[in-house]
Amino acid sequence: MPLQLFRNRNFTLISAVGFLLGFAMFGAINFLPLYQQTVQGATATNSGLLLLPMMAAAMVVSLFVGRAITKTGRYKLYPVLGGVIMAVGMFLLSLMGVETPSWQTGVFIAVLGLGMGFLMQTTMLIAQNSVEQKDLGVASSASTFFRSIGGSFGVSLFGAIFNNQLLSGLTDRFGARTADEVVASGGRMDASSLGQLTPQVRTGFLAALADAISGIFWWAILFAVVVPLLAAFIKEIPLRGGPGEEEKLKAALTD
Repeated sequence: MPLQLFRNRNFTLISAVGFLLGFAMFGAINFLPLYQQTVQGATATNSGLLLLPMMAAAMVVSLFVGRAITKTGRYKLYPVLGGVIMAVGMFLLSLMGVETPSWQTGVFIAVLGLGMGFLMQTTMLIAQNSVEQKDLGVASSASTFFRSIGGSFGVSLFGAIFNNQLLSGLTDRFGARTADEVVASGGRMDASSLGQLTPQVRTGFLAALADAISGIFWWAILFAVVVPLLAAFIKEIPLRGGPGEEEKLKAALTD
């Protein structure tokens, strides 16, 4: 990757936005299936289906944003709005507990999907539109790269936070030995295993697990709120189009 691309303010900002998008979004939602299967009692198949509201919302909004950008040529608002909605979605997911019904979780996930719809393709568009024609391929791959790297870092960090919070919650309820054994299993217990526990122990375990997952989303909010702050400093360069647009882009980039 040509390092001189990072002299371009828009490219640097949108790369940071992509990294944080992957970090907060994919790092946090990695734990939703665990919550749905263990706390809400969903099967592995159903927990996958419960993520459909997020994907549907992201797809619908992405189509709307694409048409709006094509019609108006304006795009700066969308990553800012997407970052705000993503942070709101993270906040809603942080409210989940043992008694949260599946339909409510679906609504919260759909809100998160709305934020994704405003951000996913827009970040790629801004990265491509921020560089010269000869660097389009590099900009496209860099956008995907930073998002993927952010997701990898997010999963690692949030995994450590989850284990620490689950260990703390279980230790407070059942003691260190039991807590260590549960954390070593990743906090996963199927329906038959949960059924063998006494009601008091089962309630305590599920509460500790729900609190640990809720804590992950609180941490994710801290990273999500940085997205609209960075996006607000992006310079809205005219979209690349017909003859003469490359010269206009070069002039805009050097302003």
